[in-house]
Amino acid sequence: MRNVWIVLAVFLPACSLLGSPAFAATTPRFAFVVNSGDGTVSEYTVNGTSGFLRDNGYGLTGSKPAAVAVTPNGKFVFIANSSSANVTAYSVASTNGALTVVSGSPFAAGTGPAAAAVTPSGDYLYVANKTSGNISAYSINTSTGALTAVSGSPFTAGTSPASLMVDPSGKYLYVANSGSDNISGFSISSSTGALTAISGSPFTAGTTPVALAITKSDKFVYVANNGSANVSAFSLSTSTGALTAVSGSPFTAGTKPSAVAINPTSKYVYVSNSGSNNVSEFSSNATTGALTAVSGSPVSAGTAPAAIAVDPSGKFVYTSNETSGDVSMFTLASSTGALTAIVPGPTRARRSPVALAVSAGTTDITYTPTFVYVADIEDGVPTLSVNASTGDLTTVTGSPFGSENPRQVALTRNGNFLYTATGNGTDTIGEYSVDTTTGALTSIGTIASGDTPYSVVVDPSSRFVYAVAIDTDGIYGYTINQKTGVLTAIAGSPFTTDIVAPDFVTVDPTGRFVLAAEACCNTASGVSVYSINTSNGKLTAVAGSPFLPPSGTSGPSGVVVDPTGRYVYSSNGAQEGAFGIVAYSLNATTGKLTLVGAALPGGSNPYAVTTDVTGAYVYMTNNDTTIDGYAIKNSTGALTALAGSPFSASVATRGMSADPSGKYLYLSNAEQILGYSIDAATGEITQLSTSPYTAGTDPLSVTIAGTIK
Repeated sequence: MRNVWIVLAVFLPACSLLGSPAFAATTPRFAFVVNSGDGTVSEYTVNGTSGFLRDNGYGLTGSKPAAVAVTPNGKFVFIANSSSANVTAYSVASTNGALTVVSGSPFAAGTGPAAAAVTPSGDYLYVANKTSGNISAYSINTSTGALTAVSGSPFTAGTSPASLMVDPSGKYLYVANSGSDNISGFSISSSTGALTAISGSPFTAGTTPVALAITKSDKFVYVANNGSANVSAFSLSTSTGALTAVSGSPFTAGTKPSAVAINPTSKYVYVSNSGSNNVSEFSSNATTGALTAVSGSPVSAGTAPAAIAVDPSGKFVYTSNETSGDVSMFTLASSTGALTAIVPGPTRARRSPVALAVSAGTTDITYTPTFVYVADIEDGVPTLSVNASTGDLTTVTGSPFGSENPRQVALTRNGNFLYTATGNGTDTIGEYSVDTTTGALTSIGTIASGDTPYSVVVDPSSRFVYAVAIDTDGIYGYTINQKTGVLTAIAGSPFTTDIVAPDFVTVDPTGRFVLAAEACCNTASGVSVYSINTSNGKLTAVAGSPFLPPSGTSGPSGVVVDPTGRYVYSSNGAQEGAFGIVAYSLNATTGKLTLVGAALPGGSNPYAVTTDVTGAYVYMTNNDTTIDGYAIKNSTGALTALAGSPFSASVATRGMSADPSGKYLYLSNAEQILGYSIDAATGEITQLSTSPYTAGTDPLSVTIAGTIK
């Protein structure tokens, strides 16, 4: 199935765009968040029912990206890079939302590009160059996404243009000039994309206008004035493009308003306030455009919310919070306009998220499990297909694959390549290509690892692989050849600072940090954390690493980061001491871990730990035929045992994973594969009627492939 996406009613300080009338898309699909601190764009899928943003990898941009714009059909994404004076263009994969750089990208812009907007037709892109005080105009090749400068570009704007927006008719472009305290208005040539100043332009705004938004009704324009802590409101003449101040304007907002967004019905206006860390909520008078505060306004956001967006369905609102490094998520009450924080949440981005855009289609995002891959210490990689309706597993023709004896397997995000940690004396990482239709594996080689590899993981960008070997005190790093899947050792690998006897390795959902559980024979066994260099995959130990469990608690054998990226959980049963589960909070800036409460008891010798796909629940396998389940307290990360926990298994349990749809939990018990259904409301698990399933002789861990549509 081919996805059809459209960006609609996304309003940012650095990016604004409206949906094309030619598309009827009203369901959120993908979100793209620009991170100015490390030159990346975080990618998310949007749950159309709950509004939850689920990490979907990340891509590289230019230097200090400041804005993002998406074409109405969702095929292309453009990011304005303020320090490298250019625009990075991407094509968007219709299957999973992944970004691929367009040929010829990046494209030159003016100095200090700070905002971007696409016309509703998808034919033209406009970029506000804050330092050079002008607007770069481009025509968009609708087949390739390549940009070509419009004749006459760049076009002069006011002083320090900080935001711009094309009106819903596609006739006019408006620019907020933060240095000259006014709004420039231009008419757009539909045939060439050239800009012509509107009579009466520029129009006076408040102090330091940094963002603007236009109602879908095309009647009113609202401007966030960062310096005067208010919102200027204008009526828009659709015949001339002229702006006229609304009676009562400006309207008081919070401290340092940074962005403004309007819901699709033009009924509600939202302003993110970067100085007071909240969102002002207003209702808009449909006749006059006057704003009235919604009861309960403002609502708290993260630290320094820099951008705000209403999703195309009008059900959800998002802010990217520059200082706290996360995205606040809210539901929008259609009857009152009031916002309520989504739980679990907020979800982490990368360093200094400053802009975001939400694309849409006509159907909700659907995750479907396809294959279960098993690391069998005796029989290679048994592979089973998943019945998405029932969770039942069936052995794939040709299974098991490979001749080595892996302890763990890991997949790239698109499921094209699989890697094994092979600790059977060969001490290698196995490399496989995957037939995503049949699930079959084909060996493409091996690469040396440490002594007795135990664990392997692929980073969210699918560019790097990390592995640990329990008898080598280090983390091995590899780059992935994107065409062949073959691995190459990263310079400086293995990374050996502050790590002893690593047993398990994982990467946080944002792709910023590698975490390793130190398993054995060390009085200071804990969780080692490393930051990842996005350019080359090199690791740097986080200060204070390793982070230890409470005194008297056994060392960790497994570690997981929850899907929001805020909390870390370790299964502690690898050496002498009290057995159980340990919770930490993860510092978004430094990567440091801080203990959350005391360790909670678990079964005998806990082995592995995982979460559900939303971050509501944690599950831990034990060596005594039980599975512990816990609920996560959203505000702190603390755990509470689920009703019915511990849950019964047939024999001692080992590795486990939740399927991409969130409906099923699969785990190995050193003899078979067990399947459970997950109750989304309570977290309780129930063994499937057809479970257990045969998968080799000694299965130790599982990973699950799936599709997005």
